[in-house]
Amino acid sequence: MKANKKETKPEIPEQHFAPAKPTFCVYEVYRKSNKTIYYLEDVKAKQLSKITLDGFQGLPSGLYLNRNGYGFGKKGVFLISALKENLAGTKILELTVSSKKPKKIVKSVGKVSIILPFVDVKNLLVKLARINEDSNNELRGSVASFLSTKFPKDIKISTEDFDEYKAGEIAALLRRKKVAQKLNEEDLESLNNFFPKIFEGSLKGKKRGVKAGRAALIKNTKTITDKIFLDEVIKEFEANLAKKTISENDWQKFLSEKVFRFLANYVTTIEKQNVSVSVSYPDFVLVDVYGFVDVFEIKKHDTPLLSLDEDHDNYYWKSDVSKAIAQIENYTEEIVRNSDDYIRAVKKKKGIDIQVVRPRGYIVAGTSKQFGNKKEAADFRKLGSSLKNINFILYDELLANLKNLRSKL
Repeated sequence: MKANKKETKPEIPEQHFAPAKPTFCVYEVYRKSNKTIYYLEDVKAKQLSKITLDGFQGLPSGLYLNRNGYGFGKKGVFLISALKENLAGTKILELTVSSKKPKKIVKSVGKVSIILPFVDVKNLLVKLARINEDSNNELRGSVASFLSTKFPKDIKISTEDFDEYKAGEIAALLRRKKVAQKLNEEDLESLNNFFPKIFEGSLKGKKRGVKAGRAALIKNTKTITDKIFLDEVIKEFEANLAKKTISENDWQKFLSEKVFRFLANYVTTIEKQNVSVSVSYPDFVLVDVYGFVDVFEIKKHDTPLLSLDEDHDNYYWKSDVSKAIAQIENYTEEIVRNSDDYIRAVKKKKGIDIQVVRPRGYIVAGTSKQFGNKKEAADFRKLGSSLKNINFILYDELLANLKNLRSKL
């Protein structure tokens, strides 16, 4: 006997009915098939009876599908009308909006099936929503350019490129409420990719006002981003100072990547391990915007700075600080003495041209909280001023400079 074939049970959809007409099923969700079928009601159904939403379990946001079965809404009717008039005519029209499938037209006897990508339909409806409701000709024109752009072989009712930007569209979009507050990850990524095009794009032949506007945009954008970045840096700086232990390497990385570019216009760091030369060079060399190098010795924020000579009631450098001073003096002399080799090595490894002319030395260490009295603070200043071409920077002074810069922005 032949084995009975196992019958495949048809999938039972999850039905959702119209609030205004409980007997009318507006859409059915097919979970297994990962699709939703949306049904149009009454007059709308004469042009198009249903819309298949491929890849969606429910009504996706952005299509403005009415929950009573009235379709895309007042302006979306222009899309359905144009499809019916220019492609289907007297034939049955079937429309699929897909999350993954590309655009496609399939014509058969008595029926025309159309697939439109979800993103394209969403962009069209967003554009239609910006147009004044009384401007029906403009609405029809936008639909015509959309269809002619997407299906140039089948529909030739407009010569305009729908995807080409039209002046004023961004201004109209930004006039909508709560734009900045509701940006998502996709929006931010698009803006991140778009802004460099504004700054780098050519404005040859453009009006003077447009050029001035772009210059103002660049300036304002830098100011705002600097504010945001500085707020984050200051917060991280304060957190680092509050830690009991943080390594010199961590301080070096933090200062080079986030702090020094604000205070001294440094543009890059020369790491010792990336520049192979025969003599000893510091781990931390910074290059400013003019190509001049400065030598930095980064110690920790809790590094002890001074000791007290009780016999003479004077303060002197702690052993570790004295070693740092001697080390930075030796590094500076080595760089100057072997400047040609160093310049060539940096050019080869980093691809940048530097100038070695009296490099300045900086020691970043300690905080002013270490000073127990005015005498100790004054002696620290005296000792620092006596050093040749070497400056001391306290961590809390560095933080204060950042805060002052932030207040000026």
